[in-house]
Amino acid sequence: MKAYYNEFDPKAAAWLRQLIKNKDITDGEVDERSITEVEPSDIEGFDRVHFFAGIGTWDYCLNQAGWGDKSIWTASLPCQPFSSAGKGLGKADERHLLPHFLELVRKCKPHTIIGEQVEAAIRHGWLDDLQANMEAQNYVVGHCVLGAHSIGAPHIRQRLYWVADSNSEPKRYELKKDFCDEMFSKIWVENSYNLKHDGININKIRCADNKLRPVKPGILPLVNGIARGMVHSSDPSAPIDANNTQEARVMRLKGYGNAIQAQTATTFIKAYMELA
Repeated sequence: MKAYYNEFDPKAAAWLRQLIKNKDITDGEVDERSITEVEPSDIEGFDRVHFFAGIGTWDYCLNQAGWGDKSIWTASLPCQPFSSAGKGLGKADERHLLPHFLELVRKCKPHTIIGEQVEAAIRHGWLDDLQANMEAQNYVVGHCVLGAHSIGAPHIRQRLYWVADSNSEPKRYELKKDFCDEMFSKIWVENSYNLKHDGININKIRCADNKLRPVKPGILPLVNGIARGMVHSSDPSAPIDANNTQEARVMRLKGYGNAIQAQTATTFIKAYMELA
């Protein structure tokens, strides 16, 4: 099995190469070009194709979910045009790269694609564009908005998760929120129990929905659920410390902040696998 990782940020690309070397993610090639420069011939022969690969968390989650060697694409398309923290230019932003991604999908016709986006993109018509274009190419699209707090992570981090399937006999994959909530409530109880018995100093913070949630002090909440090797590639046995240098701190915070929440994404993949 071989993976293709497309990542425009050279520091994140270097991170990916180290993770491949450490065998934390699937062996493969890292392409630092913009997706606008990628041609279908560039991704021929790869079993997994990861666009906007970041620090490789989608590949890690596929392994955690037991996906195996079935072919798949993943995409965490840029959220900045739609994020509440940005200028809110939406589809007028030059970082709106969904049209380029959809063109590659049209040409390559991958069987399964899984991705995520910020929830705010929905009101900009991003999800409508995704569904309309995918369904025009005979894909069935399922989606739901999930928060990291649903699986016990110490932050909310709500994201739009979606899957597109080109099954020759399409089925409607309705990943309903009530189903997800029921599943996540069990995981939340288990995670809360484990946190209390790991000897970790747990504090609670009041979140935007007025609920108290456990939080471990320091940088660890940002990488909750990711293997230590994924976030400390130089020496997986050493403590995670982003304060070594200012450059290291900025690089790691950016990498962690852009990464998907591993446990939520893994649970979404498993839910799709049960329905497929």
